[in-house]
Amino acid sequence: MKTSVFNSLSEFAPIKLKETCPKHPDVHLIKSRIPNHEDILCPKCVEELIKEKDKKLAERMNDRFTVERLANDSIVTDQDILNCTFDNYVVTKSEQDINKQHITAIAKKYLNKDYKGNTILSGNAGSGKTHLAYACLKFVNENSNPKQSCLFIDFNELVSKIKGNFNNKSSKWQETKLLDEIGNADLVVLDDLGSEASFKANSSESSEWNQRFLFNILNRRNRTIITTNLSGAELKEVYNAKIVSRITKGAKDNILKFKETSDKRSNMYDF
Repeated sequence: MKTSVFNSLSEFAPIKLKETCPKHPDVHLIKSRIPNHEDILCPKCVEELIKEKDKKLAERMNDRFTVERLANDSIVTDQDILNCTFDNYVVTKSEQDINKQHITAIAKKYLNKDYKGNTILSGNAGSGKTHLAYACLKFVNENSNPKQSCLFIDFNELVSKIKGNFNNKSSKWQETKLLDEIGNADLVVLDDLGSEASFKANSSESSEWNQRFLFNILNRRNRTIITTNLSGAELKEVYNAKIVSRITKGAKDNILKFKETSDKRSNMYDF
């Protein structure tokens, strides 16, 4: 008589033992009959181990899409920015101290994922706007619970990368893809907004494509930290009214001005 596959497999079915698990007294141990794998196991312990491994895998995947995005997916041209924190922001003027306290309070509000509203840091070049913006982002990235996905975007570099790859369909610098990535992040810094216009020799306005692209970013978001050398009046000269409206969305109490603080990097030219 021919033996079926099922009958053959039944020969290796585990044996239920009289002994119970020390951790789970109501669960009997089982012994495997598979050659070279004659382990004695507790089914409940095995189940818990599998669940724990699944949990760790889920946490690892969650980290990739939240806390690790700041390091992996940000667009940074000056690597020194990555070391910026509230603790190493050097205060030499009362304006700096006020702005530091202000954005520290804002950072605590952003810990709540339900908090809506943009933040604007406006004023002199080299006054520490980017430092405080990144410090705020890093604070949220490290302290929020549940975890949040944070991105730092050098806007001029982003525009340059996309324009440089318009004809490269396989490039990661595709407009639609980047809009989705920036749009779905919990908190984003758009750094140095307006510089893409100031680099143009004959016009104070940002190009039509830049305007459309920036509008599409801001239109998807309601939690964005923006740094710019431009004042409110100058933003209106550079961008159309719809974009300015979205830049200032929810930012009434979150505007930091750097009028007194001079360029920290300019001392090297004092000769």
